[in-house]
Amino acid sequence: MTHAIAIQPTAWQNFDAHGCMWATDMRHAYRIAQQWGEPCMIWMCPVHGAPMKWCRAGEITDAIADLVFGVAK
Repeated sequence: MTHAIAIQPTAWQNFDAHGCMWATDMRHAYRIAQQWGEPCMIWMCPVHGAPMKWCRAGEITDAIADLVFGVAK
Protein backbone atom coordinates (compact mmCIF):
# COMPACT_ATOMS: atom_id res chain seq x y z
CA MET A 1 0.00 0.00 0.00
CA THR A 2 1.32 3.44 -0.90
CA HIS A 3 0.70 6.54 1.15
CA ALA A 4 1.35 10.19 0.41
CA ILE A 5 2.75 12.45 3.14
CA ALA A 6 1.49 16.01 3.55
CA ILE A 7 2.57 18.79 5.90
CA GLN A 8 0.65 21.85 7.04
CA PRO A 9 0.54 24.12 10.13
CA THR A 10 -1.40 22.70 13.08
CA ALA A 11 -3.38 25.98 13.24
CA TRP A 12 -5.25 24.95 10.09
CA GLN A 13 -7.10 22.18 11.99
CA ASN A 14 -8.54 20.46 8.88
CA PHE A 15 -6.63 18.88 6.03
CA ASP A 16 -6.19 21.14 2.98
CA ALA A 17 -4.91 19.18 -0.03
CA HIS A 18 -4.35 22.37 -2.03
CA GLY A 19 -2.61 24.40 0.69
CA CYS A 20 -0.37 21.74 2.20
CA MET A 21 3.12 20.82 1.09
CA TRP A 22 3.79 17.27 -0.11
CA ALA A 23 6.81 15.21 0.95
CA THR A 24 8.54 12.25 -0.66
CA ASP A 25 9.32 10.54 2.68
CA MET A 26 9.37 11.24 6.45
CA ARG A 27 12.82 12.84 6.36
CA HIS A 28 11.60 15.25 3.70
CA ALA A 29 8.42 15.87 5.74
CA TYR A 30 10.41 16.95 8.81
CA ARG A 31 12.59 19.26 6.69
CA ILE A 32 9.48 20.90 5.23
CA ALA A 33 7.92 21.23 8.70
CA GLN A 34 11.03 23.01 9.97
CA GLN A 35 10.82 25.48 7.07
CA TRP A 36 7.27 26.51 8.01
CA GLY A 37 8.66 28.07 11.20
CA GLU A 38 5.62 27.08 13.27
CA PRO A 39 4.26 23.81 14.71
CA CYS A 40 3.09 21.54 11.89
CA MET A 41 1.07 18.38 11.50
CA ILE A 42 2.29 15.61 9.24
CA TRP A 43 -0.62 13.86 7.56
CA MET A 44 -0.62 10.35 6.10
CA CYS A 45 -2.84 10.25 3.03
CA PRO A 46 -3.77 6.75 1.87
CA VAL A 47 -4.65 6.06 -1.75
CA HIS A 48 -8.17 5.10 -0.67
CA GLY A 49 -9.73 6.72 2.36
CA ALA A 50 -9.49 9.94 4.32
CA PRO A 51 -6.19 11.62 5.28
CA MET A 52 -5.20 11.09 8.92
CA LYS A 53 -3.10 13.11 11.32
CA TRP A 54 0.13 11.14 11.64
CA CYS A 55 2.43 13.12 13.92
CA ARG A 56 3.13 16.64 15.08
CA ALA A 57 6.35 18.40 14.10
CA GLY A 58 7.57 21.01 16.58
CA GLU A 59 10.64 21.76 18.67
CA ILE A 60 10.67 18.43 20.51
CA THR A 61 9.90 16.30 17.47
CA ASP A 62 12.50 18.25 15.47
CA ALA A 63 15.13 17.11 17.97
CA ILE A 64 13.93 13.50 17.70
CA ALA A 65 13.85 13.70 13.89
CA ASP A 66 17.43 14.97 13.92
CA LEU A 67 18.46 11.86 15.85
CA VAL A 68 16.38 9.36 13.88
CA PHE A 69 16.40 10.73 10.35
CA GLY A 70 19.50 12.93 10.40
CA VAL A 71 17.55 16.06 9.50
CA ALA A 72 19.89 19.02 9.72
CA LYS A 73 18.66 22.57 10.18
